[in-house]
Amino acid sequence: FGSSGSRLQSARLSPVQARRAAGMGGCSCGCIGRSGPDDPLYAILTGSLRNAARVVPRDVRTLRFACDTKVPAFLLKSGMKVEEESIATANGPLTLEWVLPVEIDVGQSTTRAPSKGVRRIMLYMHGGAYVLCTPGSLRGCTSPIARSLGAALCVPEYRRPPEHDISAAVEDGLAAYKHLRETYPEAEILLGGESAGGGLAASMLSSLRGHHLPFPRAALLMSPWTDLSGDGDAAGLRHATPKKDSLDYLPTDLVSWIACQARGSLVHDQVPASPVYAEGSLAELPPIFVLYGRDEVLCGQIEHFCERWAEKGANVQRCGVHGGVHAPVLFHFCHGPSQAALEELATFFDAGIAVRA
Repeated sequence: FGSSGSRLQSARLSPVQARRAAGMGGCSCGCIGRSGPDDPLYAILTGSLRNAARVVPRDVRTLRFACDTKVPAFLLKSGMKVEEESIATANGPLTLEWVLPVEIDVGQSTTRAPSKGVRRIMLYMHGGAYVLCTPGSLRGCTSPIARSLGAALCVPEYRRPPEHDISAAVEDGLAAYKHLRETYPEAEILLGGESAGGGLAASMLSSLRGHHLPFPRAALLMSPWTDLSGDGDAAGLRHATPKKDSLDYLPTDLVSWIACQARGSLVHDQVPASPVYAEGSLAELPPIFVLYGRDEVLCGQIEHFCERWAEKGANVQRCGVHGGVHAPVLFHFCHGPSQAALEELATFFDAGIAVRA
């Protein structure tokens, strides 16, 4: 892995690199794109989400009613399955959803967790602006990532604001991480998350510097929301790109309102509310792949995060998706550059880690 914006070093071209060589998009700064028109379905879906987000009441209960519904497992692509496990933690039971390829065996106990011989696991912190969504409602992200990486994704149903502060979500994530380390000592453990889950994963990486646990092998931060600081209408939007409001499906007023709900009484410009401001050296952290949409409102903030963490020694590779909106993997099935980014992600965790080792 190189620093922010570097290319992967590999003996063969990945599918994405082959497309770049053929002139189908991508650049040296880690942007993914293609020539040709977008799938009409992509414009329809993002436009519908944009319109809905602009009119939905700014009320946590109403938003949860709309966002917390599970995606039925039968809607996942063939070859994928969902299992569930409950573990004991210092803060009570914690539910873990497992999203994994069908070829990965599961135990015969009532928890249905993967067998001890599983090769690769990603602990994945789901998104939802910190206060919304569940592991089941974001299977549209977790399923394609699990399939692409050939990994078992473990998604904790962490405690959410405003009932709990963000520190509780980080604690639940670390409890799940410790469980995976103890239960699967031979597995390759990765860390990931999208949107608020990417922010939680970043805070977990920062926190692991003070724990007696090994770091994950590498990390994925997709469209990470890493800065909840700012006042009034600027809350959560520091270094963001508000002019992309007309392209993304997240309106800026919703982002700033929900930032205030999420951060509560926490200090706004410190971890865990804003991991972009993590203090000290980050040189010991594992390689980090940051995937985001070039057309999302948080684009500028995400690029600022990459730069700031790289300045502190973090090994960050940036992958901006041309025409991509927030959490691009959600649209991999109808947007070519988002699908290409998913392939680049797989290359990062396969060829990239092998080269580094």
